[in-house]
Amino acid sequence: MSGLEHETKVVVEPASAAMEKAADDFFKLLYLDHEFEKAILTHTAPSFIEHNPDLPNSPQDQIKWFAERAAANPDKIAPEIEWNTRHVHRFIVKNYLIVHYWMSIGKADRGRMFADFWKFDGNKIVEHWDVVQPVPEKTMSGNPMW
Repeated sequence: MSGLEHETKVVVEPASAAMEKAADDFFKLLYLDHEFEKAILTHTAPSFIEHNPDLPNSPQDQIKWFAERAAANPDKIAPEIEWNTRHVHRFIVKNYLIVHYWMSIGKADRGRMFADFWKFDGNKIVEHWDVVQPVPEKTMSGNPMW
């Protein structure tokens, strides 16, 4: 047996028009315009839950955390507008925005691969999960991570 005790059937449902518009707006602000503060304050619900163990739960505390981190590491973290992002995949399904991308936050940064999962309730984000991997100089497979 493969460790799975039962088979799971996945049925993909489309997002509502309001959620899709909110997800598109959020995506543009966060990933294209690099306006983290505006994206978070505009699109998160008061009940927002953060599942990344390294980030605070409240959007206001996250904004403060990122600003303090950037101020403490000016040689490593460029201003947001200078961040380099390459999008690999973006999905809007039912009430989720899922984004797979590479991002570098400074000239000396090789970057990281991210998979972000944003759960919406209506047109507001209520939860966030992510998976992050640093980009190595060389991969064993010889393939890039994107």
